[in-house]
Amino acid sequence: MMLTIDEYMALRQLLDSGSVTSSNMVPSEVAPKKKKRKVGKYQREFGRQLKRLKVKHPRTPVTRLMKRAHTATRKAMK
Repeated sequence: MMLTIDEYMALRQLLDSGSVTSSNMVPSEVAPKKKKRKVGKYQREFGRQLKRLKVKHPRTPVTRLMKRAHTATRKAMK
């Protein structure tokens, strides 16, 4: 769709006057920040074990490594 110069100028004037508002032009309310949850002891150890396994076995599917990481984590935590 092509606008003539007169139509374009009229549209610019309409937008600049503020009579037409867009949803992205209206400032939104600032949402309160959510408090970050603390990472649990088990989850931290699990992450360490998973990283070690990924280094040792880079081509193994992650689903298989997850199972081995859980086993290693349980063993390390006891």
